[in-house]
Amino acid sequence: MKTALVISGGGAKGAFAAGVVKYIYEAYKQDGWFEIIGGTSTGALITPLAALLKEPALAESAFETLIKCYTTVHTKDILNKRCIITLLFKPDALYGTKPLRKIINNNLTPERFAYLQSDDAPYCYVVYADYKTGQAHVVSPRDRVPHPDGSGDRAISLEEFRLAVLASASVPVIMECTKINDHVCYDGGVRELLPLRQAIDKGAEKILPVFLDPKTFGVSESKFKRLDKVLFRTLDILVNETLINDVERAELINNAVDTKDKLKQEFSGDPSVWQKIELILNSYPDLFGGDKRLIEIIKGIRPDHQLTDDPLIFDPEQMTQWLNLGYSKAQSVITSSPF
Repeated sequence: MKTALVISGGGAKGAFAAGVVKYIYEAYKQDGWFEIIGGTSTGALITPLAALLKEPALAESAFETLIKCYTTVHTKDILNKRCIITLLFKPDALYGTKPLRKIINNNLTPERFAYLQSDDAPYCYVVYADYKTGQAHVVSPRDRVPHPDGSGDRAISLEEFRLAVLASASVPVIMECTKINDHVCYDGGVRELLPLRQAIDKGAEKILPVFLDPKTFGVSESKFKRLDKVLFRTLDILVNETLINDVERAELINNAVDTKDKLKQEFSGDPSVWQKIELILNSYPDLFGGDKRLIEIIKGIRPDHQLTDDPLIFDPEQMTQWLNLGYSKAQSVITSSPF
């Protein structure tokens, strides 16, 4: 069973997802590990660390890094607030991301990246949005990219993958952009908050999606008298709709794959009829094409209530509580090995 872990965006709420990973690692690591791991925004920060947990030589240090990142950091360790003078010259964002870039560089070492590029590692990917083209970009350590001199392609570099992770985690307007190939790039959650499609296309048979918000859209207690509060609420509303679309598309594909299997069984005794049916189905590649083999989406890994109205406040005590919530939720939902 090829199992995938997919983590949504949510800033400091990523501590909840870290708790989920912690539980699965402690309870079921002896049974195997995820073949595919993907994420957007804070999920993109967790993805490579979660992938490293498959390799015994790297697992313990990666596990310690993951827990430390979501239980000890403060906001100033992630963002630097721009003063009024800086805003006059750089009016595109309220915060700089130099501290976050440093954390990403420290966590994604050459040794760790070399493992993520290997066939032994889970296929991991992150998603960011290119504001010039308006498209979502999916980036993996195993990618091949065009060579600058036009002489074919080459393996993606460590720095290029680091930039993709940084872009995926950069909330527009609140955080400064990441420049990739001279394009302004931001949080992948603008296009895909929970990037399930990529896992399905890679042949995931079982997906464990981790949501960082409750199923019911929360009622805010804010008076919305500050610009950042208005922006966060606007983003919450927008990404909630994006999340619904991501999940509905995955469920539609799941139903399509199930239907294809049933048709194949029904007409197994008449190859000529099945070939005609398969030809029709393959004309809808988004639903039936490629390596899609999805069988199960494990539901219920999400908070029971809204964790915060401001996901860019990183408070160690609060995040430790969220991590424990994620651990408890995973414990109650995942009652047998997902592998």
